[in-house]
Amino acid sequence: MAAPTLPLIERSLWILDVVFCCLLSVRLFFLRLASHYRFFVAFLIANTVRFVVMWPLSIGSSTYRILWKSTEPVLWILYTLVVLELCSLIFKEYRGIQALGRWTVYGSLAVSVFLSTVILAPTWRNSNEPILSTPRFLMVERGIDSALVFLLLLLLVFLVLLPISLSRNVVIHSVLYAVFFVTSSLGILIVNLTGFEFGRVVSACVQGIFLFCLVAWITLLSRTGETKLAEFRKPLPEAYEQRLIEQLSHINATLLRASSKAR
Repeated sequence: MAAPTLPLIERSLWILDVVFCCLLSVRLFFLRLASHYRFFVAFLIANTVRFVVMWPLSIGSSTYRILWKSTEPVLWILYTLVVLELCSLIFKEYRGIQALGRWTVYGSLAVSVFLSTVILAPTWRNSNEPILSTPRFLMVERGIDSALVFLLLLLLVFLVLLPISLSRNVVIHSVLYAVFFVTSSLGILIVNLTGFEFGRVVSACVQGIFLFCLVAWITLLSRTGETKLAEFRKPLPEAYEQRLIEQLSHINATLLRASSKAR
């Protein structure tokens, strides 16, 4: 591939991603689904605004780096809120498990950032890089992403194994967001491990998969999908399924009692 071709492909994919982010946001409002996925919509809007502001700037400029570092933590917060939103949607009928999932997200993030800081502290102390250097930002992001990836994969396991009745939209949204976020996290990990030599190749691949997910969201999410139940797993034996539901209800009730006592 000729050298000028890769930057052109990368920037073209960026433009397409932003266009489809706008289209998806508009579609969610048109379908009256924006209130159901409000943090996801906030992420789409924030991603679009960030791109529009940073597009005219040169990637190597100091202004670009300052804006990138200023807006990156906003995306970290939105990533976390989208995962919490997914947890709430999946366990909507199980408030106790939903609360446990929320605290699991907080705890995983705190532990992951703490471990990343402890492990990398000796390297940082012996480094001449500024405290807010790009590599350090990526290291912190890697810790946050690792925790969220683990939780997303755990949620997908719940989707497959537990006999929870879920709408078609929730299942589609959960799978597509997991694909997007896991891909993005792997891209950051690869750049961290190999340096910025393959940065453009990784960025183009991540942007391409994000574009695929955006098209799938636009195509597959629908108003009727909120009420239509998903049929994506093989039906379990009735007795076994009933036993699982009873166990889930028991766990949920126990967590609710523990939560009320804590108050």
